[in-house]
Amino acid sequence: MDAHAAAARFASLAVRRRLSLGVMHAANPGDFALVLAAAARAFDATREYRERDVNDALRAWLAGPGAMLDVDHVELRRWLVDTGVLARDGFGHAYARATPRADIAAAIAALAPHDPVALARTACDAEAARRAAHKA
Repeated sequence: MDAHAAAARFASLAVRRRLSLGVMHAANPGDFALVLAAAARAFDATREYRERDVNDALRAWLAGPGAMLDVDHVELRRWLVDTGVLARDGFGHAYARATPRADIAAAIAALAPHDPVALARTACDAEAARRAAHKA
């Protein structure tokens, strides 16, 4: 998937609601990889995070560009660790960006030229305007 297609697909997912990562993982692995790639962008690849910082970043991401998901920050954190996006120390106190699965790494590269926060905001604003016009 190229950068333009990745941005367009993420924008189309951003306007949806109550998406399950588990269902997405099984039914549409490309979308699953794209959503986790966007979530990975909430973390700087050059620093280490405390669990509290990871939780805060994921809560903020779920309230913004990740609002399409029907998960809490704990479930999302587990998916990110299980797929290699984040690595956790043996005590669960320190997290850092890691080397994810190949499909997620490809999605991260495809989204690199774009800001997922801006993509989601623009898509949601356009959808709200479309609905308002339809109501009128």
